[in-house]
Amino acid sequence: MDKCILIIDDNDQKVNVRSLKMQVKGHCNLDVIDIRTTNSAYKAEDSEHLDINKLKHAIGEAIKGKSIAWAFTDFNLSEDFINGLSVVRILKELRKSIKIVMYSGNLEDVVRNVVGKSLNSANEEDVIKAVKSLMEYEIVDYIKRDDYISKAVQLIKRDEDPTVQDYFLQQLRMYSDMEFKSCYPKLSGKTLGEIADMIENSSDKRTDIWTQELIEQAVAYLIKINS
Repeated sequence: MDKCILIIDDNDQKVNVRSLKMQVKGHCNLDVIDIRTTNSAYKAEDSEHLDINKLKHAIGEAIKGKSIAWAFTDFNLSEDFINGLSVVRILKELRKSIKIVMYSGNLEDVVRNVVGKSLNSANEEDVIKAVKSLMEYEIVDYIKRDDYISKAVQLIKRDEDPTVQDYFLQQLRMYSDMEFKSCYPKLSGKTLGEIADMIENSSDKRTDIWTQELIEQAVAYLIKINS
């Protein structure tokens, strides 16, 4: 079984990636997309700071044509105004249903960022607001930085077999750049990768109708060759 995960961190993760692949060897063929946010290619013009739009473009290009089983992001990205929550927003824009785990060397930093103050000094209203805010991000888990590789191994090995929709999206993304020209004129001109994103993000009802028609045609074909 092939699986692909995404890791976003401000530090080089090559050692962790090798360790991760060794630990899941025999369970699946693991592809790891490793994006280091301190890469000079993602810097703003004439600045040492990260350009969020360049990062978004890089992530979009990196995951193009791939089905992402899990995304892992560090909270602290060595930037004053961009952190792991910024990355989560990007990921949710690109793939609405992507499963995300956030890790940090200091989970208190995450709380302080969302609450706006230390948890010890926050009142009940602050905490409720923070919890609601974190729920909106739909992050699966928040863990310590030192635990993220073991957590990744656990999640990858625990993953259920892909659903029919998972397999369908995976097949579409294998031919991500192919332009769709027939069967359903309303999607004509879209690439299969764009259609896959539309289905995953539930962003366009046309894809529901298209999927239904594909199923109907497949069943009709089965009946024809079986008669």
